[in-house]
Amino acid sequence: MTKLYCYVDESGQDTQGEFFIVAVVVVGTDARDELIASLEVIERETTKGRLKWSDTNRTRRVEYIRSIVNLQRLAHKINFAYYADTLDYLPFTVSTIEKALTEAGEGDFTAIVLIDALPPSQARRVGNLLHQSGMPVKKVRGVRREESDALIRLADAVCGWVRDSHEQKNELRVLFTQAIRKGILRDLGK
Repeated sequence: MTKLYCYVDESGQDTQGEFFIVAVVVVGTDARDELIASLEVIERETTKGRLKWSDTNRTRRVEYIRSIVNLQRLAHKINFAYYADTLDYLPFTVSTIEKALTEAGEGDFTAIVLIDALPPSQARRVGNLLHQSGMPVKKVRGVRREESDALIRLADAVCGWVRDSHEQKNELRVLFTQAIRKGILRDLGK
């Protein structure tokens, strides 16, 4: 049985329903440590470091995303969904996780879901909803910022990247289009 790790972040709650973005990074146990090491090298080389997207300047954002788009081992691992005109954040988050796990899971798998800043009461609710939908989820837990790793920071960056790409016509949008075409980024909101 394959073990999958699912890293989730969300953005857009501040728009009062104008839009909502969910980013989900799914990796197997076999690729996880190697991928974390690669992402940490990219964070150092681009001088993005461990900063959240919102705390990173534009130049570092572009360099980080350019490196992500060129990291072929990320193919089919980064997923997102962009929802408009909704305040139903939890159902859309759960639905996006389900879709990402379905796309990633081949055969029998079990998943551990890690969601940025999710309180324990919500973790139980998300876990129950995923179980009700038939997802083989072993554990759901929130990740506090101080214990985050490179994969949860990647999910945070993907949310910011998707948001910036939808709001502005700039180099991040060009990289967004390239990432979709190369299979690095997968749109699950369609």
